[in-house]
Amino acid sequence: MIDKITKYQKYLLGLAIFLSLTAVSITVNEGQIKLNFKSYPLFMIFLVVISIVFIIIFIQVKNRQLKILAEGIKSKSEERKDGSTFSLNTLTFRQKTVYDLILDGKSNKEIMAELFIEQSTLKSHINQIYKKLNVKSRKELKSQQV
Repeated sequence: MIDKITKYQKYLLGLAIFLSLTAVSITVNEGQIKLNFKSYPLFMIFLVVISIVFIIIFIQVKNRQLKILAEGIKSKSEERKDGSTFSLNTLTFRQKTVYDLILDGKSNKEIMAELFIEQSTLKSHINQIYKKLNVKSRKELKSQQV
């Protein structure tokens, strides 16, 4: 059902706005402002309720689309070039920074200078990256980058 609604979702929001504005539409005649459906309060409430339902449906469709998009991005980020999977999400922020600098071709000295860390700290980060990503060298790490 939602798949069929997705096709026409762009019209849902417009229709909801139109119905809401119709419910509270006014007429100005000779300086007098008149609510068009003042004599039909149930009809006004009905139009507003219908427009709220359309907005809820629109939000549900958007949430579903975002969920599908997020799943697609997640699966793409977990694919290696050789078809096996790993997750960069397991790396800490600092490990991810070191990982990115390694992929940029930086040497250990350059990484230490850029991050203001000691060699032992850098080697600890690199060893953890290798362990989490199941690689044994920089060459292997670079060849398996996403």
